[in-house]
Amino acid sequence: MTYQAPPPGSYPGAPIGGGEHPKAQTLLITSIVALICCAPVNIWVLITANGILQAPGGYDTSKVNTARIIAIVSLILWAVGIVANIFLGGFNALLGANQ
Repeated sequence: MTYQAPPPGSYPGAPIGGGEHPKAQTLLITSIVALICCAPVNIWVLITANGILQAPGGYDTSKVNTARIIAIVSLILWAVGIVANIFLGGFNALLGANQ
């Protein structure tokens, strides 16, 4: 006798619609890449993820939530970096004001 997986929605916590949201993988990859090289892209990830989480449509949204968390962390680190750069005089050195 072979094992058959239970149908979607037949156990507690199972996604009713079955499967993950179609944009989940894209958001997750984009948020990770943007964390490394281009944090402002995470603004788009955050807006899109919030829209999906407000109306999940029966999809599994765990990857969307993970992408949202990565986007928030990335934007916080980006903002801290800008503030630190301003207070440490990074822009002055960049513009050559200290010569």
